Amino acid sequence: MQKENPRLDLVSRLPFPKEELFRLVKKDGSFVYDKEGRFPGRGYYLHKDEATLEIAKRKGVLERKGNVPEGLFEELEGDL
Repeated sequence: MQKENPRLDLVSRLPFPKEELFRLVKKDGSFVYDKEGRFPGRGYYLHKDEATLEIAKRKGVLERKGNVPEGLFEELEGDL
């Protein structure tokens, strides 16, 4: 039986189960929302919470790591 490792939220730096997080992957320098969790590459995780998304947008947490395409946060908010 394999024990699942929790992932760290970029904003709070707290561990959460994968089901409670949005997974983003950098593709050609820009972030892509990985709904299915199957894209290759390093995953960046944000907690599925309105407050977390607001803080990430306001503080530019993702911009430090790559380009954020227009509408990414709106897409994430739509999947809350």
